[in-house]
Amino acid sequence: MRSETTGQAAAHRLVQCVLDSDSDGLTDALETVVVQQDRLSGYVREVVAELIQVAATAVRDSVGPSYGDAAFAVELRDETEGSVSIDELAPQSRATIRALLADLNGRAEDAQFQLDLAVRELDPLTGLDTVRRALTMTVALIQWSGDAR
Repeated sequence: MRSETTGQAAAHRLVQCVLDSDSDGLTDALETVVVQQDRLSGYVREVVAELIQVAATAVRDSVGPSYGDAAFAVELRDETEGSVSIDELAPQSRATIRALLADLNGRAEDAQFQLDLAVRELDPLTGLDTVRRALTMTVALIQWSGDAR
C-alpha cells in the first residue's frame, strides 16, 4: 500500500472513530502516528493534508456556490470565549489553520507550504498533537456543516 493511501485512510478512520464515539478505535488510530519513527513527518503531513481536504469539502458543500469570490477567515477563541491571535498558537497549529484557509481560498501552493511548516521538527508527541488538533478542527467543521453522519 502506498504511503499516501495510508495517510488518507488513517485520516478517514480518525474522523469516523470520533463521529462514531469509538474511543478504542481512535486510540488505535492515533497510536499509528507515534510509531512512525523515521517516517513521522511524512506520515503526519499526509494525515493532516487529508483532514484539511475533508474539512474544506465540508465547508464548501455547506456554503455551496453562493460564496463566489468571498474569502474565508477564522476567528479563534479560547475556552472562555476570549479572542486568540493566531500568532499565539503553537507553530504546527498555526500552520494547520493557515493551510486550511489557503485551501479554502483557492491557494493550493500556499496550503502546501503551510503543510510543510506544520510538520517541521516533529517528535512523536508533537506529531500526535498536530494530528489531534487537525482532527478536532475537521470534526468541528463537519459538525458545523451538518455533514456528520
